[in-house]
Amino acid sequence: GMSILHDHVDVIRAEMGINPEGFTWRLKPGEEFQAPEVVNVYSSQGIGQMSRTFHDLYRNHLIRSKYKDMQRPILINNWEATYFQFDTNKLLDIARAAAGVGIEMLVMDDGWVGKRSSDNCALGDWVVNEEKLPGGLKYLVDEVNKLGLKFGIWFEPEMISPDSDLYRAHPDWAMEIPGRHAVRSRNQLVLDVGRREVQDYLINSINKILDSANIYYVKWDINRAITDLWSNELPAGRQGEVSHRYVLGLYRIMDGIVKTHPDIMFEGCAGGGGRFDTAMLTYFAQYWSSDNTKPLDNLKLHYGSSFIYPPCSMGAHVSEASPMVPFETKAAIAMCGTFGYELDATKLKEEEIHACKKMSSLYHNYYDLNFFGDCYRLSNPFEPVTLVAWE
Repeated sequence: GMSILHDHVDVIRAEMGINPEGFTWRLKPGEEFQAPEVVNVYSSQGIGQMSRTFHDLYRNHLIRSKYKDMQRPILINNWEATYFQFDTNKLLDIARAAAGVGIEMLVMDDGWVGKRSSDNCALGDWVVNEEKLPGGLKYLVDEVNKLGLKFGIWFEPEMISPDSDLYRAHPDWAMEIPGRHAVRSRNQLVLDVGRREVQDYLINSINKILDSANIYYVKWDINRAITDLWSNELPAGRQGEVSHRYVLGLYRIMDGIVKTHPDIMFEGCAGGGGRFDTAMLTYFAQYWSSDNTKPLDNLKLHYGSSFIYPPCSMGAHVSEASPMVPFETKAAIAMCGTFGYELDATKLKEEEIHACKKMSSLYHNYYDLNFFGDCYRLSNPFEPVTLVAWE
């Protein structure tokens, strides 16, 4: 939490630290507690210089992934093309079409895990659905690689569906406040990630998938707010520790998955940008800014994010949203972030195929400028302007 106070003698004080709302921690004699770190920068040249200092700090020192210095592949994600309805053949059709227009990686989104055919089931069952993917994950990945594309995969590790083998085996691993109806967003509950056996389960089951095929990229998703803070492992008087324990547990999971796979590029994803936070960039080279892929909304999203975050950390895609906006305009806006596609490549029109090839070439030509250059905001898209510009 952060509070900024402007007092009666015109002095501004900033206080930063753990938000005390609902937080308690039992500290025994001789034990220690480490409070979260705070990042502060100072600018004598306004907000723009403040942003560029943040950008350099995060890009050069906070992001640890080897991909911070490497050119990242242009990806295509199948979510908005297929939602849950896909199989190996459909994914390979998209991959073939994508390979022909300069796209370099296929990402398989939600729907490949366990019996998951909708939002209602199977989160937590981290095994491959071989009915959708005959021959399993390795066969699919090898076929995608033969087409000249890299392969990426989606996970949503921190969530659990009540209709899942994991919940049936370990109902106490889900966070549900006793005596209250659980808040369910997308029919999900949240795993009690502060518990060591939950951490071990996720580390082991996800690493098993990552080690089973030639996976280049992971999209780590979280799609709901964490509301029902309750751990069945702690007594009632210590439930104020749950939030902090959750984050420490999450770091241990990341250490056990992300740090043990330095050759995989990890992207964080939180629906509407719900966890685009500074610390996560130590594990994720980039973060999906929002599930809202409307290009004109993205102008505002990029503008707001750019106050703190460098463009190389902001996920941005061309999607089928806003059909009235020209394809090249969508691509130009998506190029203000990491750049990729969220559509069905098999349905591209002739002029869109031409635009894709052109944009792929522009992406490579201007990569260093976009990813490592100094970013200046020239206009504010929240004001009634006819031109949005930055350089």
